[in-house]
Amino acid sequence: MIMTVTARQLTIEPLSGIGEARTEWASLAAASGNPFATVEWCEAWLEHAAAGARPRLFAALRQGEPVAIVPLVIVHGRYVRKARLLGYGAANELGPVGALEPGAGALRLALEATRREWDVFHGESLPGAGWPQRLGATLVWREGSPVVTGPWPSWDDYLATRSHNFRGELRRKERRLVEQGLVARTISRQEDLGPGLDALFELHRRRWGDEASPFFAGLEAFHRAFAEVAFERGWLRLRLLELDGRIVGVTHGFRFGASEWSYQFGRDPSLDHSSLGLIASAQAIREAFAEGAREFKLGPGTQDYKLRFATGDPGLETVGIARGLRGRASLIAAKRRGG
Repeated sequence: MIMTVTARQLTIEPLSGIGEARTEWASLAAASGNPFATVEWCEAWLEHAAAGARPRLFAALRQGEPVAIVPLVIVHGRYVRKARLLGYGAANELGPVGALEPGAGALRLALEATRREWDVFHGESLPGAGWPQRLGATLVWREGSPVVTGPWPSWDDYLATRSHNFRGELRRKERRLVEQGLVARTISRQEDLGPGLDALFELHRRRWGDEASPFFAGLEAFHRAFAEVAFERGWLRLRLLELDGRIVGVTHGFRFGASEWSYQFGRDPSLDHSSLGLIASAQAIREAFAEGAREFKLGPGTQDYKLRFATGDPGLETVGIARGLRGRASLIAAKRRGG
């Protein structure tokens, strides 16, 4: 039994499961604005994608009030025991559930409380910068996470901040596809959700083949389960692009709080020449701001099309803490893969 750990008036207590702090967890996730921190995402991941990972959950309290949740899992490999953040691999952004300052402190305490259970902590996709200093960790790698920050009075006002060449290209290519009969619609009925997801996975596999992401196409049951819940909550944004009566593109994202998060995209590879992906992104961004979003998160990575839309990039950090020879060897290998 792990005892309560305290530091600088911050106390962490182990949780037997998500249900023990469901209300507090939901409130903290809503305040964070991160759909990958929600109870719903975490429960779906544990049921469908955990693959034997054992949850080690902690509530952080300050003067008796919950200020953060730390969702760790312990993964036993062949040689190395790893502490990771619940949802790893599948989430765009991970970390403690709650505000930055108490969350980082709580994560550090939770790692200390579980130190006998792991050889290496692998903390992926932490938002912003400064995590090595907060946790006493090693930076494994840093990656981009471009965003479009608003709100904008109109789509034209936003486009006015982009280059003249980009504005012209975007308008010309979208007009050409619309003239060819391209129609976009957002899934709004439960009975359309299943067929829409079918099209997303089918197009994703057609586009990437054997290289399809193991954390997306390889976790189809998980993504379908969360999509069902996200649809019920009003978070899901599944947009279909149709041409000549067939679905040629699907954008998959989440509206959570004031932000929309781009998550996955499937498109017909035979239309690569038409820049369908670029147009689909433009339409998703335009619709999100028309709905009142204050930010559109383009997702991890610095692909050229994301940078053409982005107004900023807070970035993501992956960090590690090693204990013993096995932990250090694992961390060195992770840094090589990141590089």
